Amino acid sequence: MGNFIFLQILAAVCALSIITTLFNKRILDFPQAIGVPIVSAVLVFILQWSASLLNGNEFITINITSIQNAVRDIDFYDFLINGVICFILTASALTFKVSDLKNYWKPIGILASIALALCALFFASLMFGFQWLTGANIPFAVLLLLGAALGATDPIGIKGVLSSIKAPRHLMIKLEGESLFNDAVCIALFMTILHGLQGNGFSIVTTVEVLLYEIVVAGIIGWFFGQMTLRILSGKHEMESLILTTAFLACGSYLVALYAHASAPIACVVGGLIVGNRWHQILEEGEITYVNHFWHAIEGIINSFLFTLIGLELFILELNTSLILGGVVAFICLHLSRFLANFASFSLLSDVRKTSYNGSLTILSWGGVRGAISLALILSVSNVPELEPYSSFLVGYTFIVVLMSGVVCGLGLPAVMNAFYHNPNEPTTGFAGWYQRLVKRFNRKGYQYVLSEDEQGNEVITRYQPPPVVIQETPSSVGMALPLPKVIDKDGHDELAHPNGF
Repeated sequence: MGNFIFLQILAAVCALSIITTLFNKRILDFPQAIGVPIVSAVLVFILQWSASLLNGNEFITINITSIQNAVRDIDFYDFLINGVICFILTASALTFKVSDLKNYWKPIGILASIALALCALFFASLMFGFQWLTGANIPFAVLLLLGAALGATDPIGIKGVLSSIKAPRHLMIKLEGESLFNDAVCIALFMTILHGLQGNGFSIVTTVEVLLYEIVVAGIIGWFFGQMTLRILSGKHEMESLILTTAFLACGSYLVALYAHASAPIACVVGGLIVGNRWHQILEEGEITYVNHFWHAIEGIINSFLFTLIGLELFILELNTSLILGGVVAFICLHLSRFLANFASFSLLSDVRKTSYNGSLTILSWGGVRGAISLALILSVSNVPELEPYSSFLVGYTFIVVLMSGVVCGLGLPAVMNAFYHNPNEPTTGFAGWYQRLVKRFNRKGYQYVLSEDEQGNEVITRYQPPPVVIQETPSSVGMALPLPKVIDKDGHDELAHPNGF
């Protein structure tokens, strides 16, 4: 009859993905990138608890060991980094406008490079101090490797969170742009530190040469595949061939970049940007919409698989109080490091500071949701001999950070947005109201903005002016309305005069 192992695995993952996705949509109604891993993790807890209750039952038993072995056999790194990530990145790049990249290339580039490296360094330093206080003995280089892996903002998680809130367009562009280019730099930095840990030595000159080679060669490969794809699309075609051509753009550019030892994610992104910003000249809008709908559906299916697998990784973790406490501390250190790295990176750019909207860096720092890429990188090296003594810490810390990042940063981003952009429907009662008032302390300048549209449908950002204060000396007096004074920045500049401001 043959071997049905592939169909068995596919059916099991599909069933679990359906359960987690539907439960999240109908009960929790969280963004998919946040709700599905939570539901999947809860499902694992229920299975483990049920197995302990049914232990010794002669009628029903749950073999947790078999499930753990099956989860361990899943090569998460190959599935994501050497597999489906090319489709995710290409699908995002096809809808990202090059004009937006031209307007905001400086903040996007800094967030995806200098700030990423500083974040890994700050994180390793803070965690090294924590490990020293608790008596643990994890080398600084290992913590730096963990910081590099956790530096990757998740493009899937970012899109999921942004779709659930009304954010200013300039912030959405920067967060999406960072998530597109951040992964490539993160993987390159991670592999460089790994080679140093494996005894291959570390040299700043060599590292810069490798990074430049990976970026330049990847850009050339992406440009070539983008131009070739446009040539193919310009001729006669069927709707199916449109989809197959864009699929080849994704996996072909990624595969060639891997063989060339270049940055495969950058090759995908460059190819997707070239095609997505020029296919309007050769295709009809209906055809473009059809292809985008297809990739949106594929992206959703892949996301469901990934987030379900993230939750199932709990099967292979041996959680204890020490590991959970360390994971919580790692989450705090990571996002504190992201704040410090972002503010340090932009502090030297006076032109960016002078056109900066109130709260932009705070919102961007808070919105750095971590996801499957961080977990895939750590799982890929958990069996490396030099890292095997610390594998439980690395995997455990990463899993906890990814879950907490989704819950705290993902679900908390709307409240942070409300602190700087006026929302008349913001929560005022209960825990949500208390949390909103707490988060508003981030707004030290004290003024907010209002998002609106002009007659052409373009976004307009204006200062929010609260209703005037009415003074009445006695209950019978008419009173006098006094408008609140207009806020003037201490530097004397007006960021609203710069439509492409930071």
